[in-house]
Amino acid sequence: MFDSSLAAVGFLAGRALFALVVGYLALGNLLDLETSVGYAEHKGVPLASVSVPLGSLGLVAGSLAVLTGVYPGVGALAVAVFLVPVTAIMHDFWTMTGEDRQNERIHFLKNVGLVGGALVFLALSTAAWPLAAGVGL
Repeated sequence: MFDSSLAAVGFLAGRALFALVVGYLALGNLLDLETSVGYAEHKGVPLASVSVPLGSLGLVAGSLAVLTGVYPGVGALAVAVFLVPVTAIMHDFWTMTGEDRQNERIHFLKNVGLVGGALVFLALSTAAWPLAAGVGL
């Protein structure tokens, strides 16, 4: 599947960019936990003071799993499972107008793209990944 060095490096670059974005978003939630929890509570997320930090730590772990190739399928699945409901609940742009609608639509579509990437990594998780630890199920 990755029979050239260009394919191997490209796949590593894709994994790194995916992990960078997911990890950055998760760390942002953790570093400003009070604001993140408050926003989640405003959106009606149950047990936000527990679910926000746990979900964010799961995203960090998932992004590192995809980056390193250590249980990448589990990591990719964790990212997708987290983002699907979060995207619908937190970025409900269809209920808004004006600038808020535009801003939330951007975040919604960003998350949809991240879910798509996670599903691609999940689909490829049984293949041998180049430039990776190669630990998995």
